[in-house]
Amino acid sequence: MDGVRDTGTQNVHHPFVGVGDTRGTRSPAACTRDHPHEAVTRSSITRRELVVAGGSLAAGLALTTPAHARLLPTTRGVGRGQFLDGVASGEPSSEAVTFWGRLTTSAPRSAARLVVAEDAGLTRTVATVVVPTSAGADHTLKARVGGLKPSQHYFYVWQSSTDVSPVGRTKTAPAPDSDTPVAVAYSSCQNYSAGFFNGHRDAAATDDIDICAFLGDYTYEYPYAEYGGAGRGPGVVDPASTDLETYRGKLRLYRSDSGLRELHRLHPVVHVWDDHEVADNYTDGAPSPSDLQRNAGYRASFEWLPRLAFQNDRFRLYRSLRYGRHAELFTTDQRQYRSTGDPGTTMLGRPQLDWLKRGLQASNATFKLVGNPDMIAPLGLSPLGATLATINSDQWDGYPQERAELLRHIADRGISDVVFLTGDIHLYMANDLLLDGRSVATEYIGGSITSPGLPELVSALGTPAIQALNTHIRYFNGIDHGWAVARASKDDLKVEFRTGDITTKDAPSRTLAAFTQPVGRNAVMQTAGVGTIGGRAAPAAKAAPRSAALSKRRRRVSTAADRDLERRIGLAESAARRRRGRRSAAKGKAA
Repeated sequence: MDGVRDTGTQNVHHPFVGVGDTRGTRSPAACTRDHPHEAVTRSSITRRELVVAGGSLAAGLALTTPAHARLLPTTRGVGRGQFLDGVASGEPSSEAVTFWGRLTTSAPRSAARLVVAEDAGLTRTVATVVVPTSAGADHTLKARVGGLKPSQHYFYVWQSSTDVSPVGRTKTAPAPDSDTPVAVAYSSCQNYSAGFFNGHRDAAATDDIDICAFLGDYTYEYPYAEYGGAGRGPGVVDPASTDLETYRGKLRLYRSDSGLRELHRLHPVVHVWDDHEVADNYTDGAPSPSDLQRNAGYRASFEWLPRLAFQNDRFRLYRSLRYGRHAELFTTDQRQYRSTGDPGTTMLGRPQLDWLKRGLQASNATFKLVGNPDMIAPLGLSPLGATLATINSDQWDGYPQERAELLRHIADRGISDVVFLTGDIHLYMANDLLLDGRSVATEYIGGSITSPGLPELVSALGTPAIQALNTHIRYFNGIDHGWAVARASKDDLKVEFRTGDITTKDAPSRTLAAFTQPVGRNAVMQTAGVGTIGGRAAPAAKAAPRSAALSKRRRRVSTAADRDLERRIGLAESAARRRRGRRSAAKGKAA
C-alpha cells in the first residue's frame, strides 16, 4: 500500500471465468478507472482450488473445523498463524472489492492465501492470491480483486498453513446504469467501554444492505471507563492510545466485539475517521497532538480497515462510490485538513471542498449522499448558527463561511436531492438545511452506537426560545443508541433510525423513527416514530412489527444450514477415507 508502505497489500486483477478463458479479462486501464489509486498486478488463479466447504452465512457459520482445513489447497507459499480478528471487505465498486484479514503470528514476515468464490459453499472459485504481510503492517492482509460481476454477493476465506478464517460475504455495487434500489447503512461513535455494539449485529442481520459507512469515532483513545462508564463490567484491559502500538491494540480490542466482527464479515464497508481515532477535538490547538501521534493514529486506521491508499496522497480518505442510477456516496474527511483553532478557518480544506462541489454538480445519481462525520445543520441561538452563540463550534457551526459556500453552491447550481448522512454528535436528528429561508438539502443524523448522548443539549433544546430559533430541526432524540439506514430508489429516499439496549449483549433492536423523502422535495418528512418536529411532538406511528412468519422462516433456514454443514463435512470425510483406502490398495498391489 503506497500510503503506509503496507507489505500486506496485493492488488488483484483476474479473468472472472478462470484460467485459459479470456472472455472475462479486462485491461489494466479498466481496473484503474474502477479504483483510480491502485496499480494493477497479476495474480495466481485456479478454477476450483477450494473443493468443498459448506454451510450458510445466514446461520453465522465459521468454516474453521479440521475437516474443512484438510480440504483446502496446498499451503505452499503461506505461513503459520491464526485468524483471530475476523475478516472484512470494503471499497466496493461494480467490478472490484478490497478484502482484509490479519494473521496472529510471532514471525516477523508471513503470508496467507485469499480464496474468493461465487457461492457460500466456496466451490465456484473465481480468484486466489497469496498475500505477504509483516510486523511492519501489524500482520494485516489486503487484496483488491477485480473482474467481478455487478450487484452480486461473493464469499471468501483466508488460509494460513495452520488455520482457516471464518467465511466472509461481500457484495459488489450495482452497475452505474442499474435501476436497482440501494441501501446504505451508517453509524458512528462506538465507545467500547460504554456498552455492547448491538446495533452492528442488527445491521449485520439486515440482508438488503449494500454498504455500511462508518462515519467517525471507530475507536476512542481513552482508557477503559474514563468516558462512557464501565458498560462491559470490571476487569477490561483497555489503556489509553497515544502511539502506534496502543492505537493498534485499541483496534484489536474493538474488533473483538462480536457485533462489529459480524458486521464486517457480512457486509462491505467504507470508513472515515473523526477525532477520537487520534484524540478528542485534536484540531482545536489546545494543544494539538504531535505529528508523530497523529500519523500513528492514521496509520493504524489504514492497517485495520479494508481500504487501499491513493498513490501520492498518503492518508487521503475522501472519495465517491457510485451505486447504480439512484445513489452516489461522497465520503468526506473533516479532521485531517482542518485549520488549527477553535473555531478554525476551514474544515474540509480547499482541495476537498472543491472536489465535493464538482462531484455534486457532475453527479447524475438520483440521490447525492454525503458521508458527513460532523453535524452540518446549525444548532444554537441563531437560525443560521453564525451571528450569535452556537452550542458546538467543533461541528460545521464553527465553520459558517465554508458551510454557506457549500449550501450556496448546491442552491445556485440547482443540485437537487443532496442528503447529508451524519455521525459524531451522539443524537438522532432530521434537519432541513436552509438557505435564504428555503430548504436546499437535508440531513439525517444516525445516533451513536454506544457513546453517551448530550443531556445538557437535551435540556437546552427543551427551552421554547431555542426551539423557536431552530425550527429546521424536524426530529430530535438525544437518549437512544443505534444506527441508521438510507434506502434510495427512483421515487424516494427512505431513512430508518434503529435503536436498542446497549447494556445487554445481543439485545434486539427496533425502529425508532422513519422518514420518506420524495425525489425533488429537499425537505424532511417523517412517517413513523415520535420525536421533536419544530418543538412539537411528531405524529405517533408505530413501526410495523417483524413478521412472525419471517422469524419462523429464518429459524428453518438456520436449522437447514446446520444440517447441510454436517452433511458436507460427513461427505468430505467419507471421500477422504475412500481415497486413503484406494491408496492403501494400490500400495498393496505394487508390493
